[in-house]
Parts: sequence; C-alpha cells; structure tokens
Amino acid sequence: MRFEDFKRFLREVQELGEGWRGRVYKAVYNGKKVAVKVAKAPDKVKAIQKEAEILEKLKGLEGFPQIIAKGEDFFVYEFIEGKPYGKLKLNEEEKKRILREVLERAYILDRLGINRDEFSDIRKNVLVDEKGNVYVIDFDRGTFKKNPSNVRQFLQILRREGFISQEEAIELGKRYKENPEKVIQEIREILT
Repeated sequence: MRFEDFKRFLREVQELGEGWRGRVYKAVYNGKKVAVKVAKAPDKVKAIQKEAEILEKLKGLEGFPQIIAKGEDFFVYEFIEGKPYGKLKLNEEEKKRILREVLERAYILDRLGINRDEFSDIRKNVLVDEKGNVYVIDFDRGTFKKNPSNVRQFLQILRREGFISQEEAIELGKRYKENPEKVIQEIREILT
C-alpha cells in the first residue's frame, strides 16, 4: 500500500518536517500518536524501505523508534514526545547520564551490524522525554554493515564535549576494534 492510500487510516495529520529523503508527519493511527515517514520522491523509496527494515530489526529494543506498520513508500512508528539533545540545558551530571545512554545505543547498533552513520553529531537525532528516557532516532542514512562504526563516531562527541582528547579518541577507537567490551567499559567509566 502506498501512503496516498494509507492516509485514510490517519487522523489529525500534520507535517513535522522535511529531510533529504522524506517528509515526517505526526498523526493518530488506531487511537495512538504516531510519526509517519514518507518518501519525497520515487527515487527515495528505497531509502525509506531500508530505514523501515532497520527499525524492524530494532523492534522491542528500548531507546529506538518502534515501528508499527510499513508500506511501499512509507513507514509508521510510535511518536516520541521529546526534546532534541541540542536544545536541552544540562548540567554535567545530566549530560553524562544521557551520553552513557547514547553510548549504550551505539554499542547495541554495532553488535547488530547496523551503521547509523551520524553518531558524531547527536544534537537533533537524540531525543529525551520528560521522564529522562533517551531515544536515538532517524536512521535514514543507516546501513547494514559487517563492522559498523557507531561507537567510534560517538568518541568524537566525547572529544568535542571535552571528556577526552583527540589522541584518546583515536586510541580508544583503534582498541575498540580489537576488544569492544573492554573499551566500552572504559568509556562508561569516563562518563561516571
């Protein structure tokens, strides 16, 4: 089914934004608030389908959008009521807690063979809800990959935020390839 046909099942549809590959709408579907991502053009359909496939692999995992339905040129997921990381006013303790959560999400993605390809900048694509739950969203550039680099990209955030130096980021990144569990533990300790 295409989005044009699926729209009749939605209520209170409003456009939230537009990206390179698709448009995102907020709506009500079966009594539940949802977000719907729709391909902007026929040549963007494949990217939307790939993102839906990634979300299907993440279904049931905490901290990721939960896909509900998909069609030929769209997919539907539970709407996440949250603020982007870049718009939060955080003290050092709150920042560390959120970054620890993002680290765990990056590590999950690495273990699942999903490369998000945007973990070096989380200002817009990490949401925090009013209960403090952390969500990594927007997988439109994601791919399935044998050696994903989410955690290694994440190290650049820690460098930018002043938790580690450039040299430490490079050294941790190299060692992560050989012993991911040990390096993850070291990064957790940096963020405590």
